[in-house]
Amino acid sequence: MNKRLGICMLLLLIAMSLFSAELFAGPKKPELVIGPGLGSGRTGYHQNWNRTLDVDTVYILTGLYYVDSTYSITIQPGTAVLGDTAATLTIRRGAQIHASGTPAQPIVFSSLKTPGTRARGDWGGVILLGDAPVNKVDPLIEGGIIEGTYGGNNPGHDVGEFCYARIEFGGYRYQLNNEVNGLTMGGVGSGSEIHHVQVSYNFDDAFEWFGGTVPCSCLVSFCGTDDEFDTDFGYAGNVQFCFAVRDSSLWDPTGESNGFESDNDGSSTSQAEPFTWCRFSNVTLVGPERTDALVGTIPVGHKYQYSALLRRSTRHSIFNSVITGYPWGFSVRDVFTIRYAQNDTLQVLNTSVTATLRPSGSTSVHDEGRWAGVTAWFEKAGYGNIGSQPRNPSAVGLTDMSNLYNPNPVPLVGSELDGTASFSDPSLAGFHPVTYRGAFEPGVPMANQWTAGWTNFDPQNTDYNPGQVNVPETSLGRFGELSQNAPNPFNPVTRIAYSLAQPGRVTLRAFDVTGRPVRTLVDGWMETGRYEATWDGRDSRGAEVASGVYFYQIDAPGLVTSKKMVVSK
Repeated sequence: MNKRLGICMLLLLIAMSLFSAELFAGPKKPELVIGPGLGSGRTGYHQNWNRTLDVDTVYILTGLYYVDSTYSITIQPGTAVLGDTAATLTIRRGAQIHASGTPAQPIVFSSLKTPGTRARGDWGGVILLGDAPVNKVDPLIEGGIIEGTYGGNNPGHDVGEFCYARIEFGGYRYQLNNEVNGLTMGGVGSGSEIHHVQVSYNFDDAFEWFGGTVPCSCLVSFCGTDDEFDTDFGYAGNVQFCFAVRDSSLWDPTGESNGFESDNDGSSTSQAEPFTWCRFSNVTLVGPERTDALVGTIPVGHKYQYSALLRRSTRHSIFNSVITGYPWGFSVRDVFTIRYAQNDTLQVLNTSVTATLRPSGSTSVHDEGRWAGVTAWFEKAGYGNIGSQPRNPSAVGLTDMSNLYNPNPVPLVGSELDGTASFSDPSLAGFHPVTYRGAFEPGVPMANQWTAGWTNFDPQNTDYNPGQVNVPETSLGRFGELSQNAPNPFNPVTRIAYSLAQPGRVTLRAFDVTGRPVRTLVDGWMETGRYEATWDGRDSRGAEVASGVYFYQIDAPGLVTSKKMVVSK
């Protein structure tokens, strides 16, 4: 009797687990290839219509995908876009992107590879090109490998919105010293909205601005290889609340890995206008020596150098920030950059540094070899800067940076970052005044900071289309069902049967292999039941489509899935 009862209980538990998986996990989302096709590498593809990427589908980005001028791409909150090798999304000058995630539903751009096998450089990145001023004439982005010039005479240019979004495992190397940044902004104007963006495991800079005026806030750079925040070609925007953390085993193998890096253009003597004259406030940069225990342990041959490298006539200014864990402090180079620092055009105020080494020939952690007066400038009375001599990361009192995948950069109450910020300088008009240095409020848990909810510090092990892979076919009736079209292949007409388990709005659409909509077959409110639609092989204009592979997708309450069909003429 007890044995029989035990068997019954076991069967009941198995049934309950199957029901629970079916009910709460649901089927995997359909995956839709967009662009020129899998394995197409650097093949160009031009979106010359307005397109929306829906949260109910996982999109596979392929090729060099361009949104052409006057058109837009809209990406719904929670949507995942997975990049194939070399794939890059470029919003060309005159086009727009509307990618506004939420703290609970961030938009994710990541690698197409499976969890555990992803690596930096798996795909390209996201490039936004606009019409705001730059100090070059129609410059090409990324050395001309990516199509599209940028820059113009409209400082208020609007490229759209890019918010609550993550970019992971980008930086595909097209050739030596020519990779794509995580988020590249070329001539992006102040009418654009860019905030709450995380770039992780990128093979080039996490964020780079080429001219433009766009203000940005709440940016995260995680485990990149080159620079965290790079400004060039006359960028003149305000940026507040940034956090970056490094992995001591990852760096740029062909150049230098710095915290900040800024140039006006490529010449040390050029006075090209507009000048790079951006202002960063409340930045927390954590370099490879993020804890005292890691000081001196960076592998031999590493390329880590300066907390900030400012050169080539830049006026890049830093306020109310903390930079810790880089070998060296500030390097201010070239005659004009030094002159701007001396006359307070380039400013570094109320900033704390913990660097651990003195560069060769220097009496401090700063680069006295290129400017003998850099230490006296950094320590000037009234500037409020701290940290010209070597000291360990613990000196600034970040809570706990020992776990790379669960960082806690919140300053301890009473540390040198607590209560020592100032927004009295006129150049900080328009910034949000706070009392602390760095990106995080002292004593407040990370769960209540601006990074909560939408960031991910373990993207290697995140499955962006988990679903319930092993749901039995017979259980799909609970959600409805989409049948294979018949006949298939077909010419000229095919039938598509589907069933609805719940009443609601239903759309059934046909797409070509690039993901471009071809025909809407059903669009309206429908009751529970079984239905059938037909497609006569014509597009929305009534023209016959060419032979080839097409997809059809249903979007209904509890049922979002797609199947393949073939037109044969």
